[in-house]
Amino acid sequence: MVYSTFNHIQGKIGSRWAQLVRETGPENLLLVAIDAAKYTPKVIITSFYGDILVKPFDIDSSMSGFHKLKSLIESTKSSHNLTKVVIGIETTGHYYEHLVYKCHLEGYHVRTVNAATTAKERETLLNWSKTDNLDLMAIIQSVIHGRGTSNELPSGDIHNLRKLTRARRELVSERTKTKNLILMHMDHIFREFQGKTVWMKGKRYLSKPFSKVFGKGSIYLMRHHPHPSDILELGVKGLREISQRENLKIRDKTIQTLIEFAKDSITLPKEQVEADIYLLNQKLDRLEFLEKQIKRLEMKIEELFVTTDGAVILSVQGIGLVTGAELAAEMGDISDFDQAGQLIKLAGTNPIVKQSGGNQPAYYGVSRQGRRPFRNIVYQVGKSLAVNNPEMHQRYLALKERGKHSRQAYIALGNRMVRLAFSMIRNQTLYQTKAENYTLFDEISKKIRKANVEKFFKAHVLSIQ
Repeated sequence: MVYSTFNHIQGKIGSRWAQLVRETGPENLLLVAIDAAKYTPKVIITSFYGDILVKPFDIDSSMSGFHKLKSLIESTKSSHNLTKVVIGIETTGHYYEHLVYKCHLEGYHVRTVNAATTAKERETLLNWSKTDNLDLMAIIQSVIHGRGTSNELPSGDIHNLRKLTRARRELVSERTKTKNLILMHMDHIFREFQGKTVWMKGKRYLSKPFSKVFGKGSIYLMRHHPHPSDILELGVKGLREISQRENLKIRDKTIQTLIEFAKDSITLPKEQVEADIYLLNQKLDRLEFLEKQIKRLEMKIEELFVTTDGAVILSVQGIGLVTGAELAAEMGDISDFDQAGQLIKLAGTNPIVKQSGGNQPAYYGVSRQGRRPFRNIVYQVGKSLAVNNPEMHQRYLALKERGKHSRQAYIALGNRMVRLAFSMIRNQTLYQTKAENYTLFDEISKKIRKANVEKFFKAHVLSIQ
């Protein structure tokens, strides 16, 4: 009995390579390894058995370089009577993308190889050196062993959505760093502005003037009156006038607390923290700019997301616009996957299983061998569902009762959402729930703008009916 090659240890990727080699014949394959670079990629051409047919040569990163590559490939292919060209390209930054695209257009079979894979290939040879030529041979060996992927580069709306959501995540990260710098400068300017310890009846409490340190009123004072001396100069009357004039809605209790903290502040005199005040204003300008950029980006993401097939997951309670768009974008085009488990493995949130001999299999943590952005959003989705989705919240509590840590439970719920999202997108179905007071219109309306609600129902509700 012969089993299908689609039981390969590397899964679908390895099975496809085995099938290609069997159908073409290894003696008919021409292998080309490309070490991508910003200005001067390097190339080597070999047979399937590793015989060097064209020694390593350089090309430039333009059409003239690609024409040189194509010419050498075709002449070598003809002179050695080979029938199939396989291109192996290491995924160096983003420099490999144009070469992959052009090679696909020429009808070449392209396999992209992760840099970590070529590094492991060098390790197996006990070779700790690293040169361009060694990298090329490592790429060749990786291709021969069936490693890498033959999927085409993502394109279309999903590809654009992934770029937008990842750009937003970068801006959010930069915003967090900027906020931390603002708090650092405020520690120098007005040490107690963020709060301080107070003692009541022998017990210690943390008292904060503002419940939100980056609220409207707090930001206004940081920009215009950051130092304790400024607060004392304004006094209660001045702070109330500013609050009314600028519509800051600063409570009397907050004003009183600020006055008390300013009187007892340990901060240096204002003239000694002028540099911090100047830098504080710069960071506040940056924060304002980042807030505007994030808001505009979210509007762009919304406009694009509602038109994609993945928008159906907005019908799930606990999945907001941003998390839904990120999840759909990282899942990508699901047509190349047979089951949701393959997506979970792509995220690296699949559990590690170890079993030997007659022992029972042992389950460890997640593999963390997939895409980090995908893995991050799976965790965030699980965390959101645990709080905001009634049914998932019950599952979360059940996992906690079984002794699971919160992080483990979030990953489990995130994986479950990946399975659910895979089914919903593939079959274009909406979320089904027994939760009380759930209506699809209300669920969608609180996540996206009115004009896009109409687009959503037209694309994903009326079309399904």
